[in-house]
Amino acid sequence: MNKAALLGTAIALLAPLAHAAPVATTTAYDDLTLTAADMPSAPAGKLLTLTVNGVEMPLVPGHYAGKVVLSVTDDIPVKYHDLPEHHFRAAAYVTDGALDPARSVTAALAGGYSSQPGVLSNAVITSHGERFNGITVGGKGAYRIDHPVIDLVGNGGNDFAGFGAGIAARDQAQVTIDRPVIRTRGAIRTAIFVGGHSDVTVNDAEIEVLNGTLPADYKFTVDVGKMMEVPWMLGLSGNVRATNLVDQGTVTYNRSHIRAQGWGAMSTDDNTHVRMFVNDSVIETVDSGYGCYSIGDSVDTFSRSIVRAADVACIMAAQGSVTFTNGTRVHSNRYGIVMHSGEGGGTLTIDKGSVMDSAQTAILVKGLGTNVVVDGAQVSAGNGVILQSMENDDPFMVAMLKGEIPEGMTALPPGMSGPPPGAPKGPPISPDVTATFRNTTVAGDFYNARPKGSGMALRFENASVTGRISTSTVAPASGAAPRRATYQEVGHVVNTAGAIPGGKGLSVTLGAGSVWTVTGPSYLTALDIAPGAKLNGTLRVNGRAKTVKPGRYTGQIVLSAK
Repeated sequence: MNKAALLGTAIALLAPLAHAAPVATTTAYDDLTLTAADMPSAPAGKLLTLTVNGVEMPLVPGHYAGKVVLSVTDDIPVKYHDLPEHHFRAAAYVTDGALDPARSVTAALAGGYSSQPGVLSNAVITSHGERFNGITVGGKGAYRIDHPVIDLVGNGGNDFAGFGAGIAARDQAQVTIDRPVIRTRGAIRTAIFVGGHSDVTVNDAEIEVLNGTLPADYKFTVDVGKMMEVPWMLGLSGNVRATNLVDQGTVTYNRSHIRAQGWGAMSTDDNTHVRMFVNDSVIETVDSGYGCYSIGDSVDTFSRSIVRAADVACIMAAQGSVTFTNGTRVHSNRYGIVMHSGEGGGTLTIDKGSVMDSAQTAILVKGLGTNVVVDGAQVSAGNGVILQSMENDDPFMVAMLKGEIPEGMTALPPGMSGPPPGAPKGPPISPDVTATFRNTTVAGDFYNARPKGSGMALRFENASVTGRISTSTVAPASGAAPRRATYQEVGHVVNTAGAIPGGKGLSVTLGAGSVWTVTGPSYLTALDIAPGAKLNGTLRVNGRAKTVKPGRYTGQIVLSAK
């Protein structure tokens, strides 16, 4: 974000103007007129906030009547990477389990709230200004926020740092949030932010975030802390994430409804080690966006929940992992899972009666290695492609692989350049795609379109599969490589099945109790048929017809429908 956009309407909060009239302490007015020539300012080390009838307002020239308060609070400086220091203001600032009046704009706490040791209840917070936080909890110790009602209008400041979030947890805080109602309307105006080493539990939430208007001088960027909209090369649009989990935080959402207009609902980013648990909840993106995003050492687990996504149910980046379990139901209007960026190494698990259906490819793996386990669950795809491995067609990734730096990027996104400095080194990450389908019936095709650099190993155990399984080549479905104007074509490809000489190829193992019914020409490099397994189709190995029976076959394998 550029300097002008960072300061915006809050410039009077950060530094005195020439001819400013300092306000030494919090002051109430029945009537207040502010002019450009004589704007109030805060003393050094303090911040100034305007509220009118309990609503936080931009500090700009105008006439204000009613219960008008200019609140003077201690600065809350927050440093994020190498960006200029952020200066947080919050209706309620909690540290070490206690509300800190010196750093809280209590004039923005309405609704007959109650503040007791360790708990804030029934706070109503309304903000019509930019970069104002509802409730921020830091330090150590436990704290409970009961039934906050928060409505924020205007853009946030940095959703990687929780600048402008409805509720933000930091440091080593242990926070329980019961019955929150949070609505935001603004770019990067996150509803719930979890960072530091904090551990947050959210119960019975109603959360909705709506897109805002980007600053007139904003230029697209994917640099962390500066981006104000979703990277378009993900095939998405929008400019606000409902939630964000960073650093080494842990968050659990129980019985909650979380809805985002665009970008995404449940995000992780810029992390070292994070864990997200979503139970008995409904997660939605409406116009565009993902249900969840898992990057780096991140695991997003959904249990007994519903995920309805406009574009992608979940995106897995770098080593990120996702689990759908205990009857979770997942629907996407485009892709089920998209894996992109970095070397991979994460695991997708869909089990215990969960169901995932998508209008296009169910599991799209782009340029990385991964592990997929489907056990006692159902996966379906409207375009008939269950699993697709291909080179990354993300225009930014294509440019970087050529040694170019795309416009809008000055540094690699988190997770793409390997583990953070000082992080323990794990085993080397395999570039291969391995997938096990167990105790399930699946109808659709499986393609490995990057067999030279990445093998694909499929294993079916007590499973029935009807479709083609083959190495292939791919081409853009539109006939042209995707670009910003055609961002929704990212990942949209057509396959041509065929043998690809050299490389790692594609292997299939049919375990006992499994059945594969071949529906079209399929090209493999290895095939294992266990006793008790069945293959419905014809088999040729290195050009010679073979009788289908249990055993191992290697070489140039071609299967066809009977």
